[in-house]
Amino acid sequence: MTSRTSLLVMVTAVSSIWSGLPAAAQSSGTARVRSVVDGDTFWADLNGRPTRFRLSYVDAPELTQGRWGRLSQEALQNLIPTGSLVQVDTLYVTPEGLHIAQVYNADGLVNLEMLRQGHAVVYERFLHGANRQRYLEAQEGAQAARLGFWQQRNPVMPWEFRETGVQTSAFAGANVLNGSFIRENPTAAAGVGIATVVVMVGLSKLLWKKPSQKKVSIRQMERDLKQLQRSLTTTLASRKQLERQYDEILQKAEDWFIRAEQATQHQNDGMAREALVQRNQHMSAAEAVRKSLDEVEAQMVTIRESIARVESQISMAKLEREMNN
Repeated sequence: MTSRTSLLVMVTAVSSIWSGLPAAAQSSGTARVRSVVDGDTFWADLNGRPTRFRLSYVDAPELTQGRWGRLSQEALQNLIPTGSLVQVDTLYVTPEGLHIAQVYNADGLVNLEMLRQGHAVVYERFLHGANRQRYLEAQEGAQAARLGFWQQRNPVMPWEFRETGVQTSAFAGANVLNGSFIRENPTAAAGVGIATVVVMVGLSKLLWKKPSQKKVSIRQMERDLKQLQRSLTTTLASRKQLERQYDEILQKAEDWFIRAEQATQHQNDGMAREALVQRNQHMSAAEAVRKSLDEVEAQMVTIRESIARVESQISMAKLEREMNN
């Protein structure tokens, strides 16, 4: 196959991501790695289609989780470098087209190796069957040796970081759309940018702890309710901004793909390759922003549940006060 024919095949293959086709059926096969999003997620070509994969049974620190997220991402990049071939055994495909899979490189099971190096942790809520013992043993070895993530004295599990406590997410801004920035930091694009920050104040812990001897006043509950409502308003505004940024990055990716097609038609192979590189880097940045959007959605659910709980408690307290008067 000539170089130009190979390039044309590449351009044709990546066009499928815009076609809206459903996710591929559960399967095993060989895929070529395109980019690593973080410590447990990557893009690869499977059967000629760009496909998003997530390592099954493990969870990696988020990119916003201090240096541990970046170290985890680098570890996965070392295990499955861009352009390398991997064997993927898809366990199931989510409605969004994400393939949950066991992934093998030339040396063995990548999922287990991430645990052995201490750059991922066992995702116990999804761990079952025959895999349970070997995954737990891999993690225990890393813990005992204090490798990677386990160097911390009190490590925060990735799912805890996503769901509770004070979580600050810095989102992609104008720099994400700057070609030179993406070329240098494609997967970091969603971690920096303009000073747009969503703060999840951890109100589920702060406000409603286990009952104590001291009763919370109605006035204090009403202040807490206003704080929750302000948090929801801030989070809603940030979600809209993220959605706008996500659409802008995807549009940039599509523009680069069109340039690649045009360059191929004019037999400018160098320009076509560069355009494809730019397109793939924008897609990686879009995926990172998509993950931030998922985090914001989870925060909104928590805030709304807290609002409903506080409103209920205020109503009950007022009713009790009326009955006692």
